[in-house]
Amino acid sequence: MSNEVTKHLIVDLKTGFAYGIKMDSEGNCKAVQPLNTQIESLDGRPVRKFGPLEGKHGMDLKDPATLPYGKTTYCVEMSPDGKPGDIFTIVWPKREDADKGVLPTVAKRGLPEDLVKAGIAPMPKVEKGDGVDDDAALKKALKNIDDMIGLEGAKRDIKQNIAVARFNRAKQELGVSVNPISRHMVFTGNPGTGKTTFAREVAKVYHALGFIQKPEVHEVKREDLVAGFVGQTALKTKEEIEKAKGGVLFIDEAYALSRESSSEGGGGGKDFGREAIDTLVAAMENMRDDLIVIVAGYTEPMKNFIEANPGLKSRFMTYINFEDYDQKDLTAIMDFMFKERGYTVEPEARDYAIQMIEEERVRAKKDFGNGRTVRNLVEKVEKELALRLEEENKLGKNHGLTQEELKKELTTIRLVDMQKVNLEGLKVKPVKGIGLGSAFSANSGTGDKQPSAVNNNAPKSAKRKAPGLG
Repeated sequence: MSNEVTKHLIVDLKTGFAYGIKMDSEGNCKAVQPLNTQIESLDGRPVRKFGPLEGKHGMDLKDPATLPYGKTTYCVEMSPDGKPGDIFTIVWPKREDADKGVLPTVAKRGLPEDLVKAGIAPMPKVEKGDGVDDDAALKKALKNIDDMIGLEGAKRDIKQNIAVARFNRAKQELGVSVNPISRHMVFTGNPGTGKTTFAREVAKVYHALGFIQKPEVHEVKREDLVAGFVGQTALKTKEEIEKAKGGVLFIDEAYALSRESSSEGGGGGKDFGREAIDTLVAAMENMRDDLIVIVAGYTEPMKNFIEANPGLKSRFMTYINFEDYDQKDLTAIMDFMFKERGYTVEPEARDYAIQMIEEERVRAKKDFGNGRTVRNLVEKVEKELALRLEEENKLGKNHGLTQEELKKELTTIRLVDMQKVNLEGLKVKPVKGIGLGSAFSANSGTGDKQPSAVNNNAPKSAKRKAPGLG
């Protein structure tokens, strides 16, 4: 068996030229030759040449039996039984070496049944309106939504939309008339409540249902749509709509499109945002099978934004409200973020963080960042951990720790790290006559005159203590 030689017909994936190759049982090339054909068409035209075109790929037509000397080529086997063959990588010797009898170096690997899953071939786009319902992809997208912390109302609303879509499709297949339903949506809620993340999963859901070509979200804000001169906004908005075509266009803080724009350059106070809205409304109507538009923002401004524009109001049928996270959900989000980054949080540090988040929620009130605040805490304490380890000389080469000890130090959040975190952000003492205090002070307008619980310059009696630590 060790001397068995096999013959293979292989085709260069780049040039389409065919070669015959012999290999022994150990994968060594024993012989190779170009074949008198080029697989360049299947329409019956006679092939009058073989070997690559002159000057192309470094080979010469004047020598019709030439090989791609000194090159690396990638070929696929043409199996006589019609089954997927092997993929061949061939490193060809230089011409002078080949003349001395040096043969190519060959490596081969089996061609998988599912080329898309193997990452070799691209996934074809789902054409609009073809009614494709990918149940496996839908279940996966819905699981991602179910796994999101909190958002029970939003989850129920989107599942209701899915049920209605499949309900109408079933009726259509039976010839029962249905009323067309707009798939455009309004997401309302405070920052950090998961609106953008939820939109990304919704795109996967509607792609799995076959309603959009791609499971992608194109995210924009006012500045991406609005220009400063007459006529430019419509063009700019159309460009962004075109980028989102076949998927979801997500407009964050959409109410900003209707704000007064007298401060914008040119136009003498013309509301260029209105031009963007008009362009958007037209696209929502004309591209109903190519585009889903989701607008998002604070609840009251979004309500006023939609109510004030009849064109928008008539095109949005789904309103999903994202409630603020409660303490339980915020804690779960924090635990998830730390786990995802590979950290272990000591119990005292975790309790301190929970108390800090709750105090920030009470202090910030309607400006509380929800999930963003939690992410802010995680990122800040990570920096504090790094700084402490640097100051303790545990990040240099002479730390004197074992690998396990160092790993534990690098991945353990301690109380001392958490106590140095300040969630209140930028705080500036008001300067008389300038008036920056109200714009930058985290406590401005709240009436809260208590010292910060995480201000390390505050008296010891004012500093927070982790529960159970006295």
